[in-house]
Amino acid sequence: EEMELDGADSRAVTPGVHPESAAALPVVVIGAGMSGLLAAIRLKEAGFPFIVVEKNDGVGGTWYENTYPGARVDVGNHFYCYSFEPSDHWTEYFSRQPELQAYFQQVMERHDIERHVRWGTEVLGAVWHEDSSTWQVELDSGETISARAVISAVGQLNRPLVPDVAGTFDGPEFHTARWDHDVDLEGKRVVMIGAGATGFQVAPAIADEVGHLTILQRSAQWMFPNPNYHERVGDGVRWALRHLPFYGRWFRFLIFWPGCDTGLVAARVDHGWEHQERSVSEANEMARVIFTDWIAGQLGGRPDLIAKVVPEYPPTGKRTLQDNGSWLQTLKRPDVELVRAGVDHLCSDGVVDTDGVFHGADVVIWATGFRVNDALFPLRITGRAGVDLRQHWGNRPRAYLGMTVPGFPNFFCLYGPGTNLASGGSLIFHSECEVRYVLQCLELLAAHDLVAMEPRQDRYDDWYERSQAELADMVWSSPHIEHNFYKNDEGV
Repeated sequence: EEMELDGADSRAVTPGVHPESAAALPVVVIGAGMSGLLAAIRLKEAGFPFIVVEKNDGVGGTWYENTYPGARVDVGNHFYCYSFEPSDHWTEYFSRQPELQAYFQQVMERHDIERHVRWGTEVLGAVWHEDSSTWQVELDSGETISARAVISAVGQLNRPLVPDVAGTFDGPEFHTARWDHDVDLEGKRVVMIGAGATGFQVAPAIADEVGHLTILQRSAQWMFPNPNYHERVGDGVRWALRHLPFYGRWFRFLIFWPGCDTGLVAARVDHGWEHQERSVSEANEMARVIFTDWIAGQLGGRPDLIAKVVPEYPPTGKRTLQDNGSWLQTLKRPDVELVRAGVDHLCSDGVVDTDGVFHGADVVIWATGFRVNDALFPLRITGRAGVDLRQHWGNRPRAYLGMTVPGFPNFFCLYGPGTNLASGGSLIFHSECEVRYVLQCLELLAAHDLVAMEPRQDRYDDWYERSQAELADMVWSSPHIEHNFYKNDEGV
């Protein structure tokens, strides 16, 4: 299906519902990021009336908001794009933010979606009305939109996380997702707090500009070599993608297959493997050796850095990063210091780390990620009998297939609980599968004149129990990993 060698869009929606029935099922889509735009395209194909409500002034979601230096995708672009849109135009194998945002803008225009979008408007919440079987969607403009179904496309990389630390810094400070381009970094002392996926990109991009860069990293990150990470797509490859029959689909599949399936081999726990504190299986140990050799080879002659950069926990247990040498070479610079500590508190002229060491700063940058475990934050979704969804979830959000919840009829989540990527893959591929499922649900409602649909409680519970049991045998659940992108504050 993914290869689509017959040239057909196998996930396209073929209108199978009478137009009058479809017209009686208006839909509100929350968010015009990657998945919200996709949902809008498929809703239009199916003939359902819809409105997309987007808090930003443009399309792209995270690719609209994250304009920090060095921002680029970490999934090969020829896979990280819609399957039904050409992938022969990318200028880099892992494109940067401006090209990605422009891609979503062009797709929106080609499919004539913009006229359905309310820009600069935020959804505050939605309330299910049993008597009318409708959702009343509340906007920050004071308006309320009535809909038969709601598709949440708010994502998880949506609300920046800035740790609550004591003290006040007198200079400029900002989160990477809210980059202040008015702040001149030339010759400045910069303290960057955090060195995960974002910090990994920021540091090499600003190192030549700043006077001194101090990076506070709470824990080391595993990384693997990728020589194409910053490479441009050559003219020959672009010609082949455009002109050789089937080449583009095959090229895409060669990224899809190892990213979505083969990467799981090293992530599965072998409970008979002795050294669980350093690796969870023989395959995982092989990954450790490969990753360590790459790091040590780049940092030859710097045992101090090797000690800081090579993690102790099992490989792939956190979000694994990729490097073409730029991050490790940046750490070797005399004007860059990597500190293995967190932040304790701010001072008027700098930052004090968790070891009590002061680091003077002119600018503080928070590269501390997003509130990924606060699902749907800050939306208030109220279902049957006045139940608040986030209160219902507590600290363990869950959804059947990551999309639906009992007691919340005709409410669908894209990139919902339990769907975060941990082993490669592409959220666009996931979203295409999810949107197909959602459209099938909506067509069933419309075709049979039904008013509401929600998962059965027993199927909902069974899905959660089975998925948790599966995850318990994966490296991400390892007790030897203290902080993890995929766990909540309770470590589950």
